[in-house]
Amino acid sequence: MSVTYPKNPHFNKLQMRTPDCRDWQEGCAHDPSLLEWEGNFYAYSTDTFGAPSGYQIRKSRDLLHWEYLGTAFNLEGSAPRYKNGEGGAACGNLQEAFDWCVTDKKESGFGVCVRTDGALSLWAPHCVRGTDGKFWLYFCMTGYFGGSKSCIGLAKSNSPEGGFECVGLLVQSPAGWRTPNAIDPQVFFAEGKMFLVYGSYGMGLFLIELDPETGLRRDGRSYSDFSSGNCSFAEYYGINLASGSLEGGVIRYHAGVPVLNGGKWEKKNYYYLMCSYGSLSSVYHMRCGRSEHPEGPYTDVNDNPLVCSTDLGTGNKMLGSYRWQSGYDRFCPGHNDMFGTASGVNLIAYHCRTNYFIERKQSASNNFHYLFLSQYAFNSDGWPVVNANRYAGERLQAITADELLGVSQGAFETVLFTQRAETVKSVAVRLNADGTVSGAYRGKWRLYGDYYISLILSGEEYLGIVMPAWLESLSSAGLTVTAMGKTSGMALLLNSAQKG
Repeated sequence: MSVTYPKNPHFNKLQMRTPDCRDWQEGCAHDPSLLEWEGNFYAYSTDTFGAPSGYQIRKSRDLLHWEYLGTAFNLEGSAPRYKNGEGGAACGNLQEAFDWCVTDKKESGFGVCVRTDGALSLWAPHCVRGTDGKFWLYFCMTGYFGGSKSCIGLAKSNSPEGGFECVGLLVQSPAGWRTPNAIDPQVFFAEGKMFLVYGSYGMGLFLIELDPETGLRRDGRSYSDFSSGNCSFAEYYGINLASGSLEGGVIRYHAGVPVLNGGKWEKKNYYYLMCSYGSLSSVYHMRCGRSEHPEGPYTDVNDNPLVCSTDLGTGNKMLGSYRWQSGYDRFCPGHNDMFGTASGVNLIAYHCRTNYFIERKQSASNNFHYLFLSQYAFNSDGWPVVNANRYAGERLQAITADELLGVSQGAFETVLFTQRAETVKSVAVRLNADGTVSGAYRGKWRLYGDYYISLILSGEEYLGIVMPAWLESLSSAGLTVTAMGKTSGMALLLNSAQKG
């Protein structure tokens, strides 16, 4: 049976910010998270300059093309109300969050987000369908960029398309770095329980358990309990999962992951933690660890706990900045959601930049964040590996060695990430019929199972999968290989287009 390749998805052309946010499509979508409901997909993202405050909501039928719907909260013209302490249900009921985060420019002259004039900015949302039938939107605010004067709360609505009202705050952090930064909430359900993972830089990522009936804290604690000494730091802020210059944590539970152990397949249950490391504007990238328990410890291929020191650290490097031979580049991918569709497709939703407009002297900045989705799967060690190409409706399927070699006569463009933070440029390699690899890297390769692959390059074995893809850099369907180093924990990507 021959491979079924995705058809040309006719992605929207990436564009710079325009005056009307309704024309942005996938553009300016920072920190995206996804929700599926009644055959539609919704993407929620951080407030962005040029769009109304209150979280952008985009909608899609196919996960390929997105339209702007509006905002989650009705904040238009609400600044005077918040300034006067009247931010009630008519404008989101965010007064308590505003009062906690509001910042005078004398406190921080740069990047004030929640201001004394009543203006506010919402960051990094996550929306899920709650057990009460409503839609639960986990939001966060921060007083100023680079600080930890922040809070996370829960808002609810009868519709995924807006009209959210805050029902309570879950965690608050004061200014200074002796507490976690209470931003970047992501919730997950697993084994009858519900959890919140949150945090950004400084002390890193934390986990608290929620009540699946209400969506609020299971322990019912408040900041006043902590500040008055009625509960400890750990009781209020939760379990420290990872530390250092990282943020945007997301955990997803996968039961029955096939793992090849001693030549025999077995099923394993894992919690996978992904987060973003390093400077937002220069070396941002995604890393991963896993655990058999929601509370951790989360470790990488070498059983090291996830730690980021400045811009580098431990953890499997899933995706960083790279450039194909055509000049097509992806820069600083990160702040992702791990999302599973009702039809069983596993996707990473993330924002990504490009240097395209700078290199063509059309812009002095690459500060445009695009909403990208990529499919992920598991190698035979049970580690997630990400198809770096944008999702185009492809599906995992059996692939033979003849089919793999028949794509462009076995010629592949290859990206191999390292611990270094620079943009990786692709090089040419060839997979040969005798099981050898030649070109810029030399070694051996073999297929096993339906779509699993092993490549040994410079003494390191990379385990991954082969899947069909739409290769946007070549405007062609083809095959892609995505693999992970067994000891390096570094991702290996290969793309090869169909002949002709």
